[in-house]
Amino acid sequence: MIATVLWERELHQRGGASAFVVGPDCVVLHERRTRLVCLERADGAVRWDVPLGSWPRGIVLAGDRVLVLPQAPNLLSCIDLRTGASLWSAPTPRWTGNIAVHSETVVVGGWRGYTPMSGLDLADGGVRWTTPSPVTSVRTLAWAGGVLTGSGYEVVLLDPADGSDLARWRLPDPLAGPDAKAFVPVSTERVVAVCEASSLVTFGIGEDEPSRLGSYDPFGAVGHVHGSVWMLRSGRGFLAVDPADGTSSWSVEADRRMVADPLPCADGLLVGDANGGIRRLGPDGRTVERCSLPGRRLDTLAAAGDGGLFFAAKGTFGSFTLTP
Repeated sequence: MIATVLWERELHQRGGASAFVVGPDCVVLHERRTRLVCLERADGAVRWDVPLGSWPRGIVLAGDRVLVLPQAPNLLSCIDLRTGASLWSAPTPRWTGNIAVHSETVVVGGWRGYTPMSGLDLADGGVRWTTPSPVTSVRTLAWAGGVLTGSGYEVVLLDPADGSDLARWRLPDPLAGPDAKAFVPVSTERVVAVCEASSLVTFGIGEDEPSRLGSYDPFGAVGHVHGSVWMLRSGRGFLAVDPADGTSSWSVEADRRMVADPLPCADGLLVGDANGGIRRLGPDGRTVERCSLPGRRLDTLAAAGDGGLFFAAKGTFGSFTLTP
């Protein structure tokens, strides 16, 4: 297996992986500390390049629009994905975190309890609703006809139109902290929640009682790939858990820091490490092939729905392909 870089772009900023999101025909990413650029997926050519602000707390695609929530200035920006033109911007309280889009509503706020949560009209940024007080929340997620949020033992599915409760669950364990990826959807009606003490809890639409799947070695949630919930084990490998019964199907050990996320590849997976190494794993978790992106300190691997592959590394972002 050989990894070939198709195109690469210098980001001209320090720190870890750039904030980015992959669309059907483009990639939107933050670079040069205060710029947002849109690159053509085919060749990395710049479609547009606009001023934005400091490191975004969230970038979300919504049809032909991109929503961006920078750390500063305190504005939520809506940008035309085709041209880079500003469609609208809405003032946000300082320390606003979290962003999710469902249908015609953009939901922001919550996070560490600094700000209320608000629902804004996707068309013009007008405020539809706001909670009466600041809210602590894990990362919000558009799911099952609403926006999923929560803190402590409580999980709430909000109606994006007016902020009312569509459903509410009481968990047996408290959710992981507000900076954690706490929700891993495994279907349109079921979610696995990442909780404190390295436990997993599952709940779903129409179910009153969530159930604990089990407790595991210290981990961070990654995602749902090939029917398993994947967890990054303190940076030293992955663990795959069956969301139906909590059993560990198999694990991937590593002698160096792994990077999120594992990517689907045929009936197996691709995993990367910080030194630029890439492994293709078979359905049994064994390494089938290895290759590398030489000279690159990887932070993230990403894949598009049609199989396009991307990497974020120290100071750079690019697209690559794999050949036998």
